[in-house]
Amino acid sequence: MSKEVKKQIKAFLKDKTKRELRVKYPGPRLNAGSHWYCMRNPIRMLWTSFIVEITRKLPPCEFKNNLLRMIGVKIGKDVCISPDVVIDWLFPELIEIDDGTLLGGSIWIAAHSIIIDEIRLGRVKIGKQVMIGSFSCNEPPTTIGDRAIVGIYCYVNKDVPPDSFVVGIPMQIKKDLKEINYLKEFNEKLMSLKKK
Repeated sequence: MSKEVKKQIKAFLKDKTKRELRVKYPGPRLNAGSHWYCMRNPIRMLWTSFIVEITRKLPPCEFKNNLLRMIGVKIGKDVCISPDVVIDWLFPELIEIDDGTLLGGSIWIAAHSIIIDEIRLGRVKIGKQVMIGSFSCNEPPTTIGDRAIVGIYCYVNKDVPPDSFVVGIPMQIKKDLKEINYLKEFNEKLMSLKKK
């Protein structure tokens, strides 16, 4: 893999304003996946994949969140990550999970995608109080807005607006949760508790 590709990846990782990077694979192998080790230091990748595999077996807890923070995932407070959640082990620092989010079991959060002739990197932002159902996955870059609900077995291939319920493969907006004042009463009670 050319030095130019590595240079583009490094520049993308440093520039927080860019959401996505698509780089054409220049060869010489038959597909870009054959050169994954040129995108990242293989020892670093082994370390991050080791941490991800350990956290997959842990119950939701702050210890698990701290392990994921250690490899670069940005995680807010009161985040609940169920068992068997797979975090991108090649580029975990591109993932941000905001306060109060609940991730169901066996979901995949991808920050990279490798196809035959292209390498894609994308930032993934999961907003506040988001709930993602089990067996869901995403295509980077993805932003899931605050208080959104992603249904079980959902393929998130585009941004999810705040306060929306999405389902399906590919994802479709099923309901606008603002209409039913989703979490409004709960959040008002939280605010009154904090004032006491």
